[in-house]
Formats: sequence, C-alpha cells, structure tokens
Amino acid sequence: MNKLQKTEGVVTELFNVSKKFNNGIKALKNLNLKIYQGDFLTLLGQSGCGKSTILKLLCGLLKPTEGKIHWPTSTFTNSKDNPANLSVVFQEPNLMPWLNVLQNIQVPLRLLKKNSYQTYTRAKECLKLVGLKDFSHLYPTQLSGGMKMRVSLARALVTNPKVLLLDEPFAALDELNRFKLNDELLYIFEKEKLTVIFITHSIYESVYLSNRIAIISNQPGSILEEIKLNNINTKITNYRLSQDYLEKCKMISEKIYYYDLKQKKNDI
Repeated sequence: MNKLQKTEGVVTELFNVSKKFNNGIKALKNLNLKIYQGDFLTLLGQSGCGKSTILKLLCGLLKPTEGKIHWPTSTFTNSKDNPANLSVVFQEPNLMPWLNVLQNIQVPLRLLKKNSYQTYTRAKECLKLVGLKDFSHLYPTQLSGGMKMRVSLARALVTNPKVLLLDEPFAALDELNRFKLNDELLYIFEKEKLTVIFITHSIYESVYLSNRIAIISNQPGSILEEIKLNNINTKITNYRLSQDYLEKCKMISEKIYYYDLKQKKNDI
C-alpha cells in the first residue's frame, strides 16, 4: 500500500506559487503541490531549479510573489513564531564553534525559554537518537562532517517538530557516510512520526528515502510530475541491491532525461 493512502490529511499546500527576485530572476512559476501527513516527499531537480526556494517559502524565510501557501489549522500549534511546528536542516550544519555538542543542540529550547532540566533532558534524548550520546562534550572543530550533520539534525529535532525540512543535508558527505545517514534519517522519520520534505539532486538518494518524488523543472521551477513509490516500511536492509530499487532509479532517470530533452527542444 502506498503511504499516501494512509495519510490523515494535508499538512500544507502551495497554490500557483511564483517567486521572482529583485534581480529579475524567476525562481518558481505557478507551482502547485500538496504535502500530506506522514509523507517523505523529495523535491528532485538540477541545481538552481528552485528547490531551496520552495523550502525557504515553506519555512517563511521568503514570501511568494504570487500565489499562496496554506497550512491547515489542524497542524497549527499554540506558537505564534512557528505555527506549522516545523524545523529546518540546511546544507551547512552552522554550529556555534564556542558551544559543545550538547549546548548546540539546546540552543532552540533556550531561545524558547524552556527550563534547564527540559533543555538538558530533550537534548540528551536527541543525542541518543542520532547516535552521538558519547560525544556531548566535544566542540564542532573536533567533529567529522557526518557528526556535524548529526548534531544539526538533533538540533532540528529537539523542539519535537511535526514537519522536518531538509535542504540537501548530506550533499557534502562521502558516499559511505551518506548511506549511513540516509538509514538513520529513515529510522528517525519512523520513530518520531514526522512529515519530511527533502531536497536532493541525487536520483539514488530520492528513490531510497521517499514515498513520493516531485520532479522540478529547470528555472523557473514548477512540478513536472509527481511519482508515488512503495511504502518506506517495505524497504529492507539491502534494498539498494534489490531489483525493485534499480528499476525505480532507472525509471526516474528516464523521466528526467525526457523532461530535460523536451525543455531543450522548447528553448531552441
């Protein structure tokens, strides 16, 4: 059964969203997209197609030039600062070098003025969740790239978000670390009962992680096609070696090649 059939409702919806920057660049044009509760939705497209712009619109860092983004009231919390109850993980960990691992993870809760016991307890829980419970005393300069990204992920999880936005968080990592963090992300996704919007330009990563993939056109970005994949729960440890995985990667590759060729012909 596809995960989309099991969702309880729409978390957010983008209606005819366009974004034009002051320098004249049109990043998005008439983009329509629904995100459902329990989705692991990947936005897949070439660099510069507007994927990061979509994430910045979703988290409020940017405003659409046209169209609107609707968050149904059923997903709202009592927080005026974060009504959609979401967290963001960017490409760079952006850790504070003067704070150790535990203190970096506690930052969001301190900004929310939670008491010391709450921040310490939840930060320790998140450290364990990302496999860093024995590294709480280290500082960012003492961490590998993969460990820094784990800290960034733990910091995003510390506020108990319902929606997690990830902007190519593993792009700078070597392949082995990337595979490992993909597995850990799926474990966290299931354990924390998250809705995830994930950005990548890796076909292989998108097929491994997602239950839905939205292929984004070259700039200005719009949705070329949405593809539903198998329920994430059906994936086994050696899924990357399975025929099903290879066939889906081939199918997505062919679709992207088709759309790219079509766009090049239209540009002539």
